[in-house]
Amino acid sequence: MKTVAAMRNAAMGVLILVGAGVSAGLPHGAPASAQVAAGQDVTAVSETFIAARQALLAKDGRSVLELLSRDSIARVERTRKAALSGDITGLPPSEKFGALGLQRFLKPADLKRMTPAQIVEFGLQNNWLGPNVITQAGMEKVSVRGDRASGTLVVNQRPVMVPADFVREGGDWRVDLTRAMDLTDAIVRGTAMATKRSEDAVVREILDRAIQNQAPR
Repeated sequence: MKTVAAMRNAAMGVLILVGAGVSAGLPHGAPASAQVAAGQDVTAVSETFIAARQALLAKDGRSVLELLSRDSIARVERTRKAALSGDITGLPPSEKFGALGLQRFLKPADLKRMTPAQIVEFGLQNNWLGPNVITQAGMEKVSVRGDRASGTLVVNQRPVMVPADFVREGGDWRVDLTRAMDLTDAIVRGTAMATKRSEDAVVREILDRAIQNQAPR
């Protein structure tokens, strides 16, 4: 179910990317100096892709978090705090999904003692991202515009609906999950409206299906 995959990937706050077929995205005829600078940015973004993939393969939660943008970290932290408090009031659907998922998988005492990095590692050890997301993920058609970059995320050589976005912070490129989580929110809200249910009901149904799909067979 594509909706489940999008929710799960966005909620975990992780994109695994490998540079392939990248492009600076400059208009034809741009000055050579601008083309060189843009090419350097694309190279730097590609290095972030590779670093993210290596961190995920190594199940290194700290390194994964260090590669996320400030806004992404803030959303991940709100999710963790909501899971601890049990209060999901006012959270967007993607963060509700993450908070409820953590409550399902972790005991309150474990959740309280674990750092965000340890929670990421727990998720990676339990294969929350699915079997192909890390080993068979890639990215195509990278476009750089100022301090932002984006590309087409592919898994098994097929484009997927989760946006691949990056932002430059402090001179370094970071994975930005904002648009991916906003897309997830829009999917849930649209589903709720179409089925005349609450957002919370849709989130819980998607979570139940995700858990069923990962249960041992």
